[in-house]
Amino acid sequence: MKMKILILIAIILGSTGALWAQGKLSEEKRKEFEAQKVAYYTQELELTPEEAAVFWPLYNEMMKKIREQDIKLRELQCETHKTKKLTEAQEKQWVMNLLEYEQKMLNIKKEYYQRLLNVMPARKVARLDRTERKFHRQLLQKMCKEPECRK
Repeated sequence: MKMKILILIAIILGSTGALWAQGKLSEEKRKEFEAQKVAYYTQELELTPEEAAVFWPLYNEMMKKIREQDIKLRELQCETHKTKKLTEAQEKQWVMNLLEYEQKMLNIKKEYYQRLLNVMPARKVARLDRTERKFHRQLLQKMCKEPECRK
């Protein structure tokens, strides 16, 4: 059973490595992060090996789409911030774009949560948001304890 989980983690790490956008983290740190994430989510959600085999591909697909939307929003923000003073019409368009972005994000989550509900118990899907927040909170606390964070 443990061997199945280790093999699954190795497969997931191999497939998600390509999803990372360029950043300051080394490849080693990214792999470490992914391994911690897989272990944490698997434990917190109490995923069986069968559930994990279905969960991780769907979750990674959802996160890829979410990251794509985030990139689009950041590009829009950069364009908007380049303009020192926006007109009322530009400000209104910014608000509408932001609402559109938020709706797209909600639609992505709705689609993938529904797909997860079709293959996993609702109890586990319902805990996903809380698990994500807990993991990110712990990661942030850990990062801020490292010497590089205090520079």
